Amino acid sequence: MGRGFILLTMLLSAAIGLLTVPLCIRISHRFDLLDRPGRHKRHKRPVPFLGGVALFLSVWLTVLVMSLVFHRTLADYTPVLPYVLAGAMIILLVGLSDDLQPVNPWVKLGAQVSAGLVLYLGGMRIEPVAVPFIGMVSHGGLTFLLTMLWVVGLTNAVNLIDGLDGLAGGVGLIAAGTMLVIGMLYAVSGVVLFASVLVGFLVVFLLFNRYPARIFLGDSGSLQLGYYFAVVSLLVPIKSFTAAALYLPLLTLGVPLLETVSSIVRRLLSGRQLMRADRRHLFHYLELLGLSPRRVVLVFYGCSLVFSGFTLAMYFWNRRLVFGLLVLFMVVILGAFFILLTTSSRLRRFGRMSRNGENRRMEQ
Repeated sequence: MGRGFILLTMLLSAAIGLLTVPLCIRISHRFDLLDRPGRHKRHKRPVPFLGGVALFLSVWLTVLVMSLVFHRTLADYTPVLPYVLAGAMIILLVGLSDDLQPVNPWVKLGAQVSAGLVLYLGGMRIEPVAVPFIGMVSHGGLTFLLTMLWVVGLTNAVNLIDGLDGLAGGVGLIAAGTMLVIGMLYAVSGVVLFASVLVGFLVVFLLFNRYPARIFLGDSGSLQLGYYFAVVSLLVPIKSFTAAALYLPLLTLGVPLLETVSSIVRRLLSGRQLMRADRRHLFHYLELLGLSPRRVVLVFYGCSLVFSGFTLAMYFWNRRLVFGLLVLFMVVILGAFFILLTTSSRLRRFGRMSRNGENRRMEQ
């Protein structure tokens, strides 16, 4: 895959983004499609939430043009594009519905499973699985289950960190850039295409989404971005020594996955519903330690760069060693946050206030 293809893809995606993002901002103000300030929201003024629409238009207009112009180069991936598009439309619609009016979490989950099912039917699935001490395992039921968990998990991972201006977009940009390098190293044209498209769009989007944000991704954007990362990761099967490292691109999403793991563990330990949203995410705790929102975003960017470094290191050095160091890094980071959670008086106070507030809402 030549540099000309990559540059052209990024420039085309960025150019379309320069048209679609301002257009979505104007449409949002025209039809009052705005995220208004509220009790659990940080912004002080109404902000458009149609970033997901701009993302969808930029991605698929670019993919359409590049597929027509470079049809021979992308011939192996053209058959799966309708399935990827159908799944993206499902995610976009349920995300937009949730942005307009809160949707039942189980309905959202059902939509995400449906998107995963579409990808599965299109041949995008996890198989076979490398299990330690056993070897390669291939089973229809296991393949289906892992594919569904994979798509749903990555789709939600970006959504969980979309709480500060520029956070999800910046982390997504770093992840997409790393996936682009991986696609080039492994010569996977489908990965190069989607990663280049995302890089081009996110560079432009961050111009409008950095503090103070003029537009939000919204659920339609953050869920869709996670979905595209799931698609890209399914395009690059990496034979590895453990099922935890099935696909190398997964590691580029270390920050969203850390947030996902910490949220699940926290809610399980406290007896809360896994599907119920709260304000006890990692970036909330960093703010309570005195960091400004901008510095919190920079901390997350730094962690994302570290994960990206581990990802690329696995290509050049011993994969077992690098993966072991990565696991150690994740354990240290999560351990540090949970120690802060249990020892800091400010954080304990915040935790009690959050629990009491949530309990009162449940009683009502």
